Amino acid sequence: MASSSASGLLTSLPGSSRCVDNRRVLDSLRSFGFGAANRLSLSCQCGYTGGQLVSRVNGLLSGDGCQGLREGASRECCSGYSERGLMCRPAVEGVRRSRKGGVARASFNVAYEFEDAFSALSLPAFPEPVLFPRKMLNLKFAVLLMRSAYEAVDALDFIPMDKFQIKFWKLRQSEVEPYTLQCRPLRVKYGDLTDPLYFDFISFSQFAAISNEMKTGEVIFQEKVGSDGESRTVRRDERLKDNATLPAAFINKAGDLLYEKLIDGFEGEVFNAPPPASSDFLAVTDGVKKLVQVFVDRGYALKSSVEPVQFSPNQPGGKLRVKLEGSATQWGVRALASRRALLLNDFAALAVGAYLRACGFSASPKVRYTDTSTEQLWTLV
Repeated sequence: MASSSASGLLTSLPGSSRCVDNRRVLDSLRSFGFGAANRLSLSCQCGYTGGQLVSRVNGLLSGDGCQGLREGASRECCSGYSERGLMCRPAVEGVRRSRKGGVARASFNVAYEFEDAFSALSLPAFPEPVLFPRKMLNLKFAVLLMRSAYEAVDALDFIPMDKFQIKFWKLRQSEVEPYTLQCRPLRVKYGDLTDPLYFDFISFSQFAAISNEMKTGEVIFQEKVGSDGESRTVRRDERLKDNATLPAAFINKAGDLLYEKLIDGFEGEVFNAPPPASSDFLAVTDGVKKLVQVFVDRGYALKSSVEPVQFSPNQPGGKLRVKLEGSATQWGVRALASRRALLLNDFAALAVGAYLRACGFSASPKVRYTDTSTEQLWTLV
């Protein structure tokens, strides 16, 4: 059997001078959303020689349309990697460029930016599940988060919601088995939004589906309404006609909806979220602390910190860092980043961005994460 490095990235195979990184190939395939990649994930549990894994890839990715991807995956399979598990982005980009019909996908920019140089220049590894204890989420708070994202999709009018629900369900189903296997010996309580393992998974699936569908968003479509099969014609806002504008529009809409619910209450639950502060940087920083604490108090993270990084007294703007440890989307954020999904399921960042906009700032974060924490470095102008 193969032996794995501590990071789970490298698999050394007996009888071979090469080190074949099964998960590395899987990560490349996952970026295209192929269901076959999920079945291939099972190969991470056992050893394959380079040739065996190539054959497995070719068998799963049959058809002329995948010829370029098969060739790229073969090159990935037969490449040696150092024990540090460093991954080269150009190799993955080569696979992407070789895929026919990939022009539309390549034209999209992700709606987030990495803070550190390594994350910015390399494709993050598909993460291991979070196996350390995390808090149980408040049920209404968890529903609030998921619903805010769902309502943002509905408001942007780029896909019929009945179609989106089907796409979401299918993607979720394709991911259940590998996620369940990876989480062992822990048991995922599927259907229970208070379970951090399940919430991590289902919010990941939701944002992965949203990211996928944005790339082929419709401008005019028929959408079913009600239970009697009636439909209506929906036309997208002309200002958002270009699909490339959708990720940023989603970030703003979902964040605003989320923050409004935290301010106004949700299904009888009061969250005591801070109202918008003045333009004073320290007052705004204090408001962000109170807002993030709402997430901690409702089980979204084990603990948090908010610290000013750069500011000048009596001057607007500055930089502040938000850090959450053991968040309920600790795995999902990294999993989405590893696929270069357009969006990350970082609900705390959505809320902080909405709060800062309500305070009159134009703010954008840079993301940094580890196995146990996620950080946002916000620049306020």
